[in-house]
Amino acid sequence: MSWLLPLQTWGGELDVAYSSDIAIIFIAVFAVSMIVIGILAGRYQSNEEDYFAGGRRSGLLVIALSIFASIQSGWGIIGFSGQSYTLGFEFIAFLSVLNGAAIFFAYWMLGRKMRTLGAYKDAITMPDAMYYRFGEDDNVRLLGSISVFLGCVGYLAAQYGALGLIGALVLPVGFLESLVLGLIVVGFYTAVGGILAALWSDAIQAVIMVLGGVLTAYYMYTGNGGIDNTISTLQSDAPQYFNFTSLGEAGSLPLGFILLFVLLCVTAPGLPQATTKFYMVRRTAILKWGAAISAIAYLMTSLYWWTGPVMRAAVLQGQFGGEIPNPDTTLPLAMVEYAPPVVTALVLTAIIAAIMSTSNAFLNIGASAVVHDTLQEYMGYDLSDKQQVRYSRITTVAILAGAAVLAGSFPGLVFVLGAAGWAIFAAVLFPAVAVAYNWKGATKEGVLWGGSIGLIATIILAYAAEYFGLSFPLGMDLLAGQLGNLIGFIVFFVVSYFTSTAEYDDLEDEEIRAIIDMGRVKGAIPGPTPQEGHNTTVTDGGEESQSAD
Repeated sequence: MSWLLPLQTWGGELDVAYSSDIAIIFIAVFAVSMIVIGILAGRYQSNEEDYFAGGRRSGLLVIALSIFASIQSGWGIIGFSGQSYTLGFEFIAFLSVLNGAAIFFAYWMLGRKMRTLGAYKDAITMPDAMYYRFGEDDNVRLLGSISVFLGCVGYLAAQYGALGLIGALVLPVGFLESLVLGLIVVGFYTAVGGILAALWSDAIQAVIMVLGGVLTAYYMYTGNGGIDNTISTLQSDAPQYFNFTSLGEAGSLPLGFILLFVLLCVTAPGLPQATTKFYMVRRTAILKWGAAISAIAYLMTSLYWWTGPVMRAAVLQGQFGGEIPNPDTTLPLAMVEYAPPVVTALVLTAIIAAIMSTSNAFLNIGASAVVHDTLQEYMGYDLSDKQQVRYSRITTVAILAGAAVLAGSFPGLVFVLGAAGWAIFAAVLFPAVAVAYNWKGATKEGVLWGGSIGLIATIILAYAAEYFGLSFPLGMDLLAGQLGNLIGFIVFFVVSYFTSTAEYDDLEDEEIRAIIDMGRVKGAIPGPTPQEGHNTTVTDGGEESQSAD
């Protein structure tokens, strides 16, 4: 049976003749598997440490694959493939190198410090890290929780835009219906299973994503006459596709885009879906290997982006009516056209896996910002273990609904929507955690002023261009939120330079000062500290032991 699907995109409707029982079966089996994982993981959710930190007992492979899977997303696969179609080989090479380096940078800058902080302070969120770093100031915590909550809604919206697009392609329903079905699945297993369900499912989703990337690259460069035909077509009809000047009119990428994309990658340690997983590592020594695993897996999924040149060559040859209606359809249309049905089904499932792996991480993080950081720590509500888990599940569903509304109403590309969510996180969390735990001069005033101004500027610039038709020079439209980050970072450094509250010399907490001092790869780790219910010792080799009080 075949039908003509109305495929909702960010620019209107696209009629796509596609029918695949295999794809429906693949996605149905995947969805059921995720639900089962959520139910099994839910049995281990007895308190907020289990729900948000997985009991701090996760091993190397699970954490490394989970960090990769939560970074690579529907934004990264759908949105970046669309931009590779538009911008060319320079974008692909530039993106692959910088994103791979960004993962190493996040591990190097925060991995060891955050694991140690979790062991000695029972920290489970990024606002926790901010709170302890700046003299246990509640206003700093509140700013962090606001940033996390808003960033989660924005970043999740990019995932759900891609989810609705792929679901509408595979299922006999439209964008909104497929979006609702996908949200029911991811909302259920995340709300029930907490971060443990995210960790277990991420490992499975990561394998599917990597396999899908390899298969995509193979069939793209054996289809449409092979790689030689693709290159020769582009050389003759679109030579700008091979430009590597990076300076604007003579090249495929304007200078402003380049600079802001570098800033986006540098601020990767400000992404809570990766950084909070450092709290969950069983041993600090495994982090050096985890960085390599996460980065290699990410580079394997960058193979999806090479559909861009193939589709550009096909359009130049007159296929697809001489143009595809929207860049976000680059990858799914390429698979439908050039790959066998079973491979197309697997790749579409891999895209949904990428969306859900990122989604469950952000839903969990957003819930922790509301329940742990705001209700319990800032407002002082004394919640029982059962209430912590119950309220976390309710908040998870509420965040999911808010992100779905934004996904259905945002007028721009998936790439722009994802970059906006990233920028909201980075505006506060990068200076207040990544920089502050590596720079003794960071102050409370610097974080409050720089973070607040940066957050407001980021939200205005990230969404104004799309909703109000504003434009920016030098290709900055796609990454306008990162321009807001830059404004906030300048304020943070300037204010920190002229103030002193909660800078290193002003801190009374010797353990926090020791964590700031500790090496990023090796070196002294603070001595054992009594914790509630157990004593924890983390050695330089990363071993952790616990004994009941």
